[in-house]
Amino acid sequence: MHRMSYLAGVAFSAATLAAQSNVALKLNDQGLRAAGQADFAGAERLYGEALQKWRELGSAYDAHAAATLVNLGQALCNEEKWREGIDAFEEGLALHRRSLGPKHLRTVYNLSLLGHAYVQLADRDRAEADLGEALATGRELYPGDAVLGHTLMGLSFLRRLQGKLEESLQLGEEGLNAALKAGGEFSTQAGMAYENVGVIHRLAGRPERALPLFRKARFIYQQTVGPASPIFLSLLSQEGLALLEDGDLALAERDMLQAVKGLAKMSPAFDFRLATSESNLGLLRFRQRKFGDAERLLTHALSLEDHLPSPPVTDMAATMGVLAQLRRAQQRDAESAQLRRRAAELQAGH
Repeated sequence: MHRMSYLAGVAFSAATLAAQSNVALKLNDQGLRAAGQADFAGAERLYGEALQKWRELGSAYDAHAAATLVNLGQALCNEEKWREGIDAFEEGLALHRRSLGPKHLRTVYNLSLLGHAYVQLADRDRAEADLGEALATGRELYPGDAVLGHTLMGLSFLRRLQGKLEESLQLGEEGLNAALKAGGEFSTQAGMAYENVGVIHRLAGRPERALPLFRKARFIYQQTVGPASPIFLSLLSQEGLALLEDGDLALAERDMLQAVKGLAKMSPAFDFRLATSESNLGLLRFRQRKFGDAERLLTHALSLEDHLPSPPVTDMAATMGVLAQLRRAQQRDAESAQLRRRAAELQAGH
């Protein structure tokens, strides 16, 4: 009789575990659907509920908890909560290393995402370490997987921030080839890789080489994420900068206006993209000597950047730089000098 009771208790516990596991899986899947619809706040809530279930189930479910933490980290980063996203990635990485090992594909992807997040926070030492480890393992074990392209793009972006454009270009082109090998010509990652290489050429003063790459990325995004996507709209703003530098102000204005108008309709989760697009349009208005419009756009962009959960140092410095030029053209030299000092202090601190 005692043995029958014990066995019944074991069966009941197994059934309870299975039921709780199913609930956690469903919550995670709902979070993925919410994130796919750009409802990142909803995704954050659902992933949090799933994570609580995994934790209640114990260490046997560490790999599941780690996967949910990675999803949670991505949702938080999409909300510009980079520091909170990093905390989720760090916890997920510790669980991945323990449950799956340091060289498992999911561990390497987690590491790559963490490195990207540190790039966004301008923590270059941490970004270098995480992306470097992910790159070494990716080249060794996963040369045909998308994780290699993702990691190479992260390192390329880091080199851009460091002003090492030739090295950034080399890594960016390698990342583009890896993305094409893993996902084909018409994947979102391929579009992002084309865009990244285009940005490098633009920064290097080669808009004529950047524009075909931006147009390629635009075509891919139209097929994959659609023309209303924040990714697509941000690309338009980048393409507008290249057109401006190539001397085509009319087309630059068309692209930049579309980007700002589209992003202004979106939730505050996309304020970072809106600020960048407004800053770019502000530069165009300055070049057109429409100083009133330029001032409105640049001051609003700077206000948005300043109130983000993790202020983007490089972008804020760039916005301040254009605003300083505007103040000088308005013969407000003291304000111009103050803005230049603030921009230099921001850059020096990172």
